[in-house]
Amino acid sequence: MRRIEEPRMAAALVAVPLLGILAAYGYALTTVKFTVSGLAAAAGLVGIAGTGLLYAWRAVTGASDE
Repeated sequence: MRRIEEPRMAAALVAVPLLGILAAYGYALTTVKFTVSGLAAAAGLVGIAGTGLLYAWRAVTGASDE
């Protein structure tokens, strides 16, 4: 059980700052003229970080199905 909780806690600890970064991107989109490169950076952040968070959230090998 402890093996399952550690990756999930790490994913949550990484997700909090990423949400702050996305909030900053969202604020910037509403206050300044956005650029294609800025949108691409935000999309890249969501894609890369989301993939990593989903990978960390999966069940650990050998864990029982919950």
